Amino acid sequence: MLLSQLLKNIDIVASNVSADVDLDSVCTDTRKVAEGCLFVCYKRLNFDPHSVAAQIKKDGARVIVCEKKLSDSVPFVQIADTRAALPVILSNFYSDPQKSFRFSIGITGTNGKTSTSMMLREIFTRAGMKTGVVGTMKYLIGDEEYPVDKTGAVLTTPDPEILFPLLARMRDEKVDVLIMETSSHALKLNKLNGLHFSAGIFTNLTQDHLDFHKDMDDYLASKKKLFGMCDFALVNLDDPSYPKIVRDIPCALKTYSAAGDNGADFMAKNVRLKGAEGVEYELLSDSGIFRVRLPIPGAFSVCNSLAAASCALSLGVDRETVLGSLAQMPNVRGRIDRVPIDAPYSVFIDFAHTPDALENVLSTVRGFAQGRIITLFGCGGDRDRKKRPLMGEAASRLSDLVIVTSDNSRSENKADIINDILPGMNKDVCPYEVIEDRTEAIRRAMDIALPGDVIVLAGKGHEEYEIDKTGKHPYSERDVVTEYYKTKEQSR
Repeated sequence: MLLSQLLKNIDIVASNVSADVDLDSVCTDTRKVAEGCLFVCYKRLNFDPHSVAAQIKKDGARVIVCEKKLSDSVPFVQIADTRAALPVILSNFYSDPQKSFRFSIGITGTNGKTSTSMMLREIFTRAGMKTGVVGTMKYLIGDEEYPVDKTGAVLTTPDPEILFPLLARMRDEKVDVLIMETSSHALKLNKLNGLHFSAGIFTNLTQDHLDFHKDMDDYLASKKKLFGMCDFALVNLDDPSYPKIVRDIPCALKTYSAAGDNGADFMAKNVRLKGAEGVEYELLSDSGIFRVRLPIPGAFSVCNSLAAASCALSLGVDRETVLGSLAQMPNVRGRIDRVPIDAPYSVFIDFAHTPDALENVLSTVRGFAQGRIITLFGCGGDRDRKKRPLMGEAASRLSDLVIVTSDNSRSENKADIINDILPGMNKDVCPYEVIEDRTEAIRRAMDIALPGDVIVLAGKGHEEYEIDKTGKHPYSERDVVTEYYKTKEQSR
């Protein structure tokens, strides 16, 4: 592809090459420079490729796109912001694959993105449309999974170098509807430049990622960027951040609410939380009133299904398809996900890794638990430290027994992370134990569980790995539970 085509819609500061240079590929990794490529050069956390531009040319790059003017011995095009330009360049290289979809939906918010995306996938599939899903758990094209590596999708919203080839593959495989979780990181870092969505959904905003965002206002502003890329926004009217989210919103606005009659475009009324059986409610909109049944428990399931239903209805899906899809909705893996063991107690796995998500899950379990709630959780290393005691407080307040353990400690010491959690715990409210090794902690929970108890393993959810100082390793909580239960049964 010609350089002029690759740099379409990008302002050039300076250049020493012809616009007619032909390029074979686009690259951003100095270890993967290919002969005849366009290398896009931007500063990373601990490395600035500008410093090795001569070597990049020597390795085969035909042109280098840069922010700093390079030596005349290197063929370069200087622009203002290479990170912001990269998705535009890749979109150009893959011939704007996002324009091929009938509908595209972006979902942002602290919690609920994955469940909402899976519900939308179920609805549009039932409506006879092929879907593509990009999100925390996996990347799907129809029924086929396209993981980044053997452990699954690494980032909620992948980097442009992964995203745009994936969108091109979706186009080639005739996907009708793109459903994408859009993280605050991706939005703040302009990784989605060049994309446009039919609808943008905002679920909620609670504390998370303050290791990356300087404060909650920055976190909110990053998520709000989605609505500059949409035909319309569908926003949760119940969330406390609603006034800030919709202030000066640049696209059309629709609202949904599970709190009753407050003038939202879509409202859930007469909500019935039916314990482990799921939820029921009446959905009110301009097109009428109809009853929603969802076999996934929890008040948050009302919010997630209401968002999915409201979006699908807004995009023209008929109500019978929406209702039928939600009524038959399978459980989302790693979200209040019961491990199938024939024990007198229950074990549930959930991705809850924020104070709000943990509170929601434990409140839901409280609605159907016949015995005690035994909560096991930890906090991720190299992530928002401020939420650690808040997680401890939520677990302590809503459980009967808590086991504090490790969870993706990364470069931090596991004991240090646990010590950050403990100030939020209250032994007078709820007894707790500290077991640093997660496998030992799970086994301990199973050893002390009584008939009717519910064990909640919070934090990892769908993840099939553990990250520590030595790297990323395969790890399945589900396997730990099933294998230990089998061992206990055989020893009887």
